Amino acid sequence: MVTALVYSEKYLEHDLGLGHPERPERLKAIVDGFKQAKLWASPNVRVVEPKPARREDIELVHDADYVSLVEKLSVAEKPIDEDTPAHKNTYELALLAAGGAIEAGRKVMSSEVKNAFALVRPPGHHASRAHGGGFCYFNNIAVMIERLKRDFGLQRAFILDFDAHCGNGTEDIFYSDPNVLYMSIHQHPLTLYPGTGFVHEIGSGEGEGYTANVPMQPGSGDAEYAAVMQEIFVPLSEQFKPELFAVSAGFDAHTDDPLTDLQLSTEAYGWLAGFVVEQAKRLCNGRTVFVLEGGYDLEALSQGVANIVKALSEEKIYRPIEVKHSKVIDEIRQALSKKWNL
Repeated sequence: MVTALVYSEKYLEHDLGLGHPERPERLKAIVDGFKQAKLWASPNVRVVEPKPARREDIELVHDADYVSLVEKLSVAEKPIDEDTPAHKNTYELALLAAGGAIEAGRKVMSSEVKNAFALVRPPGHHASRAHGGGFCYFNNIAVMIERLKRDFGLQRAFILDFDAHCGNGTEDIFYSDPNVLYMSIHQHPLTLYPGTGFVHEIGSGEGEGYTANVPMQPGSGDAEYAAVMQEIFVPLSEQFKPELFAVSAGFDAHTDDPLTDLQLSTEAYGWLAGFVVEQAKRLCNGRTVFVLEGGYDLEALSQGVANIVKALSEEKIYRPIEVKHSKVIDEIRQALSKKWNL
């Protein structure tokens, strides 16, 4: 079976203006990197054209008034916030991005493909039920999961978010949902937007214990991330037993990224994906969907995505060279001790 790459050239039409870091060149660099690595035409990869999500899909996770607001701001070309402009085609392209995630999920859940990477723009993990921001309009990965619940009877989904910024929107949407376990590894919220994602934020009500925030100190790199994956991600996923792994894949924790202060190597994205691939094979017949989020150094983004696709297609599985236990792991174990044995 093949890995699906969900992609549309229309995503390149999402242009937030001169100097904005979330620019069309990001996706151009990814596709060029695939072609250079001979992944774009590989027999192990299938490129899939997405369809736009329907409004009813978006309203599975977003308030109807907020969906209408995004549409109105798009028509009026007024921004959601200073970092998140809107243009005439923003609403249309945000629907297409969410539709790309849905298509990736459907291909995987129907066993048409082994796994998938939705190469979508605009990104989504900062979009909550009633607010957008941080370059995000609709929450692509959340829309996908809610659609799959209804279309495929999906019961348990594990979301791993390794974008350098905490996915506050995804956390908000699933904070009380025991059917979705959200784990975010991000730069410490006292040092980076959006200022959420502390260890003590573990969910509420029936969802208490189903949010695991891993705030990494600036300067953290491969060794610290490897320990988190081995000591938190692996046992947490084995106890939760998901039917699908969904990954918010951001590449701004790379050491060369201009917006953050983390130090992941390019190779790290290959072994981060490798951890997910191996757990998915053990727990849910390999069902895995990656959805593109941030990452603003073009070379790091291009090579990082290529390494993930190599892992998904099992062309190459990297391994971390060093593992370094950090204090945050002990804090997470304590915070989640009522629910999980970590």
